[in-house]
Amino acid sequence: MFEALAGMIMAMKVHFNQMKYSLTKRQDTVVAETIYRNEVDKIGETEKYEKSRLPESGYMTVAEYEEKSRAMTKKEINAKILSEAEMPKDSNMVYIPQKKFHLVKYNDPVGSPELTLPRKLNFDRQINAQGIVSGDFTKLVYPAVYYYAQNDCTSCDLFLINLDSSLSNLEKVKKANIVNKEPKPLISTSKDIDTKFIFRTLTPIDFSSDSKKLAVKEKVGHRHDGIWETNLWIYDFEKKEARKLPQIRDAIVNYWAMAGGVDFDEKRWDIYPMGFDANDQNRIIVCAYAYTGEVPKFLGTWSIDVYGENSRLEALDGSYIPVSVVGYRLAEEAEVIPVSEVEYEARRAKELEKAKEKDIKEAENFEKKVKKLEYERKLHRMDMETMLKIKQRKEFLKQNYKKGADGLTGS
Repeated sequence: MFEALAGMIMAMKVHFNQMKYSLTKRQDTVVAETIYRNEVDKIGETEKYEKSRLPESGYMTVAEYEEKSRAMTKKEINAKILSEAEMPKDSNMVYIPQKKFHLVKYNDPVGSPELTLPRKLNFDRQINAQGIVSGDFTKLVYPAVYYYAQNDCTSCDLFLINLDSSLSNLEKVKKANIVNKEPKPLISTSKDIDTKFIFRTLTPIDFSSDSKKLAVKEKVGHRHDGIWETNLWIYDFEKKEARKLPQIRDAIVNYWAMAGGVDFDEKRWDIYPMGFDANDQNRIIVCAYAYTGEVPKFLGTWSIDVYGENSRLEALDGSYIPVSVVGYRLAEEAEVIPVSEVEYEARRAKELEKAKEKDIKEAENFEKKVKKLEYERKLHRMDMETMLKIKQRKEFLKQNYKKGADGLTGS
């Protein structure tokens, strides 16, 4: 019986040693695998960090390639060209008198803004006319006139430039650039160029007092026959829509047909938009004239609301209805900027450019330090997590080993 009991104990010890060897082997395998995975992950993080420090490579993912190959808009292309353009540096450059500018009221006297077509339009094929700035100095609108040589005719678009709010009022206007214009024109004339010698132009008249609306006149005529008619337009910046107001012309024709029996189909006449009513920013004042002889005949002062729903005769004996003057334009002064001031501004601009380059360099160095610190912290965190996993694994195996040993000893 003793021999049987001794054999049983011996068998139990052999089984325990086998289990101990198995647990130790499993522990070594799991720990080695955990360490190996951590080292692989660290290599991946190191590669990502090193890649971030290098210049952009031609090797990229499909998503990165699609983003890089996305077509740039015309506005983005022009902005890139301007940002990369460098001023010529020539030691032989001499002082060129710099013009001085200031802001003046645009529609002053009222009804005076006119768009002239210089001869250079025939050679340049396009000119950008002077713009008008809103009363709140947030936007500038300007006409772009196009010349078509094949039929000696023109068309026109009216564009918007949103001004930089960080600058002074004068600098906003001086630094307004057509590169930053909105791509879609506010108003466009007909682009029909089949008829020879036709010209169509758009001239801003003025902004409303709240700068939310713009009055514009469209002139249509013949190069050898003069102006045929003037049309009134309103652009609403809140609704982002343009409205043509032919109702004012119809009202004038109907009135004189009934009051004087005048057939305007046999007469040459036209309207002259003056601007917004000073007492009602939702109405536009218009004067009308008929060309019946050497002296034009006054057809009255009229007004129409900005929606074209209500036209009315204001006066037949003059144009004394008050008109608001809101917009501004850039005017050139007679004197020029002194050479000392130009040189000072040049030095100041150079200092600002150096300071800007220094700030950019410091920002780049700071970003590199932040990236490196994040990379080192991530590796440290990965090592700590790996050590914790190993510790937990060893503790788990130790507890299982202890339970097995307690079972063998009967405790």
